[in-house]
Amino acid sequence: MPQPIVVGFDGSEHGYDALALGEALAATLSTGLVVAIAYTPEQWLWAPGTAEPMDASERKSVVERAEAALAVKDEVEFRTVPSPSAASALHGEAERERAQIIVVGASHRGTIGRMLLGTVTQEALDAAPCAVAVAPAGLAGTRDFHIEKVGVGFDDGAAAHDALLVAGLLAGRAGAELRLLWAAHLTTRALPLAATSYMDPDYFQAVRAEVEERLEQAAAPLRKDLSVRTEIVRGQTADALVEQSEHLDLLVLGSRGYGPLKSVLLGSVSRRVVNEARCSVLVVPRGVGTLGDVDEHAGTTASQGREDARGLQGAQSRTAG
Repeated sequence: MPQPIVVGFDGSEHGYDALALGEALAATLSTGLVVAIAYTPEQWLWAPGTAEPMDASERKSVVERAEAALAVKDEVEFRTVPSPSAASALHGEAERERAQIIVVGASHRGTIGRMLLGTVTQEALDAAPCAVAVAPAGLAGTRDFHIEKVGVGFDDGAAAHDALLVAGLLAGRAGAELRLLWAAHLTTRALPLAATSYMDPDYFQAVRAEVEERLEQAAAPLRKDLSVRTEIVRGQTADALVEQSEHLDLLVLGSRGYGPLKSVLLGSVSRRVVNEARCSVLVVPRGVGTLGDVDEHAGTTASQGREDARGLQGAQSRTAG
């Protein structure tokens, strides 16, 4: 099976949500599924984050329920994995299969349809060896779920270019619209009154023009193959992206800018967005080729984008100094 998608399933409602998202992503990427059912052997102690205790008959029942929930049975493997940690079991299967994505469900629904992450979901996200997708509560009840609108949080940094590479790939495969979303506080209300008195009246107009130009530079190479929209959304980054998630089927985010390559590390903004988003969220690890079948041209484009971003950040630092 070529670099599959690993789905965590435990028979709960959020497990079915993960199956629904995993099946949609597998169809989009033309790859298979590995449905991983982690369990704690009866003699082991259970604690939060530990896989559910299951005997042999219970494991068989969970596998049968997962199989019945899938519309397409081809290219699917079901594995029961004994492990003291459900998240570790998913990481292990992903590493073994060189998986493109791990898919998990949120623990339960929060206010106004927002996700609330459980212990297993949060641990699955931390230091994952590949991209991680989190399905919102209730996704399994969405009839004929398809990915039609893909958003990507973009700020022209290296992590944003990683995310854009993957978002563009998924949008192209799904025939979906791609939206580049740049959250910005373009208002003097974000600054102390004393600071604004020294600023050029055209400052914020100039900042907006620069952001629009950088968005367009990122979007331009994609427009020949995709329907692409760029948008500056006002507000703090997490608040703005959470609000925009209501209008998306999938929101793609990059990992924070330090830590090991090709591992997922959430910063405070991405953690909050994942926790509160109203749509499925895909968090992309650092490094080129974050999904298994990103082609060489796309990888080169992303690499150049990251180098440009680093160069710009270095120039800004020297100017500030």
